[in-house]
Amino acid sequence: MFVTEKEAKFRYCPLLKTHDDKMKFCLGTMCMMWRAADAESGYCGLAGNPAVALAAKS
Repeated sequence: MFVTEKEAKFRYCPLLKTHDDKMKFCLGTMCMMWRAADAESGYCGLAGNPAVALAAKS
Protein backbone atom coordinates (compact mmCIF):
# COMPACT_ATOMS: atom_id res chain seq x y z
CA MET A 1 0.00 0.00 0.00
CA PHE A 2 1.41 3.37 -1.00
CA VAL A 3 1.39 5.95 1.80
CA THR A 4 2.83 9.40 2.30
CA GLU A 5 5.89 9.68 4.48
CA LYS A 6 3.83 11.57 7.04
CA GLU A 7 1.40 8.63 7.31
CA ALA A 8 4.25 6.08 7.43
CA LYS A 9 5.86 7.76 10.42
CA PHE A 10 2.86 6.65 12.52
CA ARG A 11 3.16 2.96 11.58
CA TYR A 12 5.32 0.48 13.43
CA CYS A 13 8.43 -0.97 11.85
CA PRO A 14 9.06 -4.69 12.48
CA LEU A 15 12.84 -4.15 12.38
CA LEU A 16 13.19 -1.21 14.76
CA LYS A 17 12.97 -2.00 18.45
CA THR A 18 13.97 -0.22 21.64
CA HIS A 19 16.32 -1.70 24.22
CA ASP A 20 13.29 -3.10 26.11
CA ASP A 21 11.89 -4.79 22.95
CA LYS A 22 9.15 -2.27 22.12
CA MET A 23 8.52 -1.49 18.47
CA LYS A 24 9.47 1.92 17.06
CA PHE A 25 7.80 3.95 14.33
CA CYS A 26 8.79 3.96 10.66
CA LEU A 27 11.62 6.29 9.63
CA GLY A 28 10.28 6.91 6.13
CA THR A 29 12.94 8.21 3.75
CA MET A 30 15.61 7.84 6.43
CA CYS A 31 15.29 4.03 6.18
CA MET A 32 17.12 1.83 3.65
CA MET A 33 13.91 -0.15 3.04
CA TRP A 34 11.80 2.90 2.04
CA ARG A 35 10.94 2.91 -1.66
CA ALA A 36 9.56 6.02 -3.35
CA ALA A 37 6.49 5.50 -5.51
CA ASP A 38 6.33 9.12 -6.64
CA ALA A 39 7.31 12.56 -5.29
CA GLU A 40 5.07 12.38 -2.22
CA SER A 41 4.35 8.73 -1.47
CA GLY A 42 6.16 5.44 -1.07
CA TYR A 43 6.10 2.05 0.64
CA CYS A 44 8.17 -0.27 2.81
CA GLY A 45 10.39 -2.33 0.53
CA LEU A 46 10.51 -5.07 3.15
CA ALA A 47 6.90 -5.93 2.37
CA GLY A 48 7.48 -6.08 -1.39
CA ASN A 49 6.14 -3.88 -4.17
CA PRO A 50 2.38 -3.29 -3.72
CA ALA A 51 1.90 -2.49 -7.43
CA VAL A 52 3.11 -5.98 -8.37
CA ALA A 53 0.78 -7.54 -5.81
CA LEU A 54 -2.19 -5.61 -7.20
CA ALA A 55 -1.34 -6.64 -10.77
CA ALA A 56 -1.16 -10.30 -9.76
CA LYS A 57 -4.70 -10.16 -8.34
CA SER A 58 -6.16 -8.85 -11.62
